[in-house]
Amino acid sequence: DVLTRDRFATRANIIDSAAALISAHGMAHLGINALADAAKCDKVLIYRYFGGLDGVIEALAAERLLWPRVELTDEESAGDASLADAVLTLVLAEWAALSAGALMLQASSAELSSAGPLGASTSMQRREAHARLVTTLKSQHRVPPYIDLPAILEILSAAVTAFALRANLGSVASGSDAKTIVGATFDPSTPQGWRRIEKTLAAMTKALLDASAP
Repeated sequence: DVLTRDRFATRANIIDSAAALISAHGMAHLGINALADAAKCDKVLIYRYFGGLDGVIEALAAERLLWPRVELTDEESAGDASLADAVLTLVLAEWAALSAGALMLQASSAELSSAGPLGASTSMQRREAHARLVTTLKSQHRVPPYIDLPAILEILSAAVTAFALRANLGSVASGSDAKTIVGATFDPSTPQGWRRIEKTLAAMTKALLDASAP
């Protein structure tokens, strides 16, 4: 009926507005009044449908993609592709998705700072995604028992997450401030910095994983 449609439309609008505010300004700028203004609704409705701000964040975290869902294509997983190549492909795909996703970047920042339900949901999505990727990699490649593949994937993923966050921070800074934030000689927000990181990641995965090949 009309009331049901209006209720779901209002609820969706509030979640959309919360996602937009977090993406643009971070969790620190998300408040009841700011959210009501962004959603163009009475803040009473936020309490009615979600019980408050925490309920909005919990609903957003449950319904939105906060961590990249990356997979190997058939072409990438077939033929002579090594385990090192596969891991590098997945880690770089996560980096690309994070770099292009404002909400994901803010969610990753929330996870690092243990910021409530958004950070907790991001952590859960990341763990589930990595568990799935490890299962896929083990089904396609021989992984010796002395290789801790989950730990390697987690460490490399943590590194590119940090680079994505640093690059985003650098992109909103300017002049000498940007150099102070990201480092004058190593800037992951530039193509040169990106290629340098990619080259080093390739060398690391090859050294860690190709040596394990039979």
